[in-house]
This record gives sequence, C-alpha cells and structure tokens, in this order.
Amino acid sequence: SRSELKIIGIEPIVDMVNFANKKNVDERCNFICEDIINVELQNAALIISYYTMQFIHTNVRQNVFDKIYNSLNWGGAFLLFEKVRAPDARFQDYSNQIYSDFKLNQGFNEAEIVHKTRSLKGIMEPFSEQGNIDMIKRAGFKDISCIFKWVSFAGFIAIK
Repeated sequence: SRSELKIIGIEPIVDMVNFANKKNVDERCNFICEDIINVELQNAALIISYYTMQFIHTNVRQNVFDKIYNSLNWGGAFLLFEKVRAPDARFQDYSNQIYSDFKLNQGFNEAEIVHKTRSLKGIMEPFSEQGNIDMIKRAGFKDISCIFKWVSFAGFIAIK
C-alpha cells in the first residue's frame, strides 16, 4: 500500500540535503546527510544510484556495491546510472568531443565547459561500462542489463 513506501535519500553534502528537504513535499521521503560508507542500509525492494558512484573513492566503491546487494530483498532491483569511460583513448576522445559539442549546442560557453571539467578533476572517477558491470557482478548480481546508453553515460538494471 501507499503508506508502506519509504524513500531514503543519502547525500554527504549538507547543502544538497537542505535543498532536497526544501523541495520535499512527501512525508514518506527522508534525506540523510551522511556518506553511504557509514550508513547501514535497510532491506529494500529498489535501490537507485543516479550519477553518484563515480564520486565514491575507488578503493571503497566495491564495498558500496556489496552493501547494496546485501540490503536488497530477493528479486529486488538496483538501478545504476553513471558517466562512463570509453574502452580506449580514441573512443574517449570522440566521446569528450561529442559531449562538448552537445554542451555548446545547449548554450554553455567554452569557459563554462572547461571550468566544469576542471572542477570535477580529482573528484569524479568514472569507470568504463565494463568496469561498472564487473563491480555489479562481484557484488553478487547475476542478472544485469544495460538499459540506457548515450555517448559517455550508461544506465544498468541488476536484479538480485
């Protein structure tokens, strides 16, 4: 039933949590200001990671995938959307150019694009599409499918 639904957002940046709380109009939704590494996840039917794993340090990222798998109910789903690296340098260059052209066509100027790229350097560490699939598999998922792909962005569903 509708009253049983609980939505929990986990975010380590206090300004983002405050912003989410200001926008939230659903009492079933709660935001936690914490690093996912420190949170004990409740049993869940669905977990969504929307462009967040790429910001988790690579030496603990597998732990987060494992934690997600372990907290899902049998038959539960994990939706993962990430920026992904291309399988080799040539395709990475193509992807970067296509995405820069897209941003220019959306009205961003070159300075804004360069500033955003520099601001994420050292903070965001995306893996390849295969690298993400490998981490999902190591966590224990067997049924995995790519459900979205656009240039350097991919979405996956994994069922426990």
